[in-house]
Amino acid sequence: PPRRSVLSTRYLFRRLLRTLEIETVCDVGSMDGSDALLFRRMLPRARILALEANPRNLALMEADDDLRRGSIRILPLAASDRDSEAALFVVKADYRLGRDRLRRGMSSLHKRADESLLAEVVPVRTVRLDNLLAAESRVDSPTALWIDTEGTAFEVICGAAGSLRFTRMLHVEVENEPIIGADQKLFTDVERILADAGFAVLATDQAPESLQFNVLFVRTDLLRARGREIWFWATVARVRHAVADTVSLLVPLRLVRRFLVRRQHVGPV
Repeated sequence: PPRRSVLSTRYLFRRLLRTLEIETVCDVGSMDGSDALLFRRMLPRARILALEANPRNLALMEADDDLRRGSIRILPLAASDRDSEAALFVVKADYRLGRDRLRRGMSSLHKRADESLLAEVVPVRTVRLDNLLAAESRVDSPTALWIDTEGTAFEVICGAAGSLRFTRMLHVEVENEPIIGADQKLFTDVERILADAGFAVLATDQAPESLQFNVLFVRTDLLRARGREIWFWATVARVRHAVADTVSLLVPLRLVRRFLVRRQHVGPV
C-alpha cells in the first residue's frame, strides 16, 4: 500500500476493522461515543471499550441509549503510562448533547497555555491499556486502538507497550509542535516508538507538516501479508478524499448549508 497518503483516515480505519479481523477496539478519549458506534456497525460482535475521563462528557455518554443498545463499554478513565490519578484540565464548552463538539474534545491532562479556556480542574483515574486489556481478558485478542487524547498519545502508547504485540492498527492524533502542553511529546516521538514496535505509517488525514493531524499506523507484517486488501481500501479512501476536495472547490460551503436548511424546512422529497 502507498505510504503517507493523505486521505480520510477515519474512513480507512473503519474499513480495515474487518480486513484485519479486529476483535477488540479501544476508543481512547471517546468524548461522545460517536466513533465507537461507527466501529460497532463494522464489528457487530467485537468488544468495544470507550474511555472518557471528562465527567461532563461521561455523563452524556452514560445516558446515551444508542451506546447502551450498541453494547459499548463506557469507562471513566484516562489512558496513560501508569495506573494512578492525574489532574484533567476541563475546557469551557457547551456540554449539552450534540453541541460544541470541537471544544468538548479539547480537555487534556496537559494544562493549556490559554487559561481563559479552563472551566475546572478535576482528578481522574489513569490506567495503562496493558492492565485494562488484561483485566478485560482481552490479551492476545486482535486489537485496534483509536487514540484522541489531546497531547498524550505518546504516554497512552507507552502504557500499551505489552499490548502492541497483538495490536494490528492504531489511529492516533498527533502534533508537530507543543500546542497543547509545553512538555508534550510530538509526532516524531510517536512514530519512533511505533516503528520500534513494528508499525508503519499507512496514511495521514492532513499534510504531515501540519500542526495537528491524525495518523493511521498498521503492522508492517500485515502490510505485507494483506497488502492487496489494505491497498484496495486505501485507494477507495484516497478517491473519496479527492472527490470531497473537488466538491468543496466547486460548491461553496454556504450553498451546501443553504440547501440543508431548505431541506429541513421543506422536508424530504
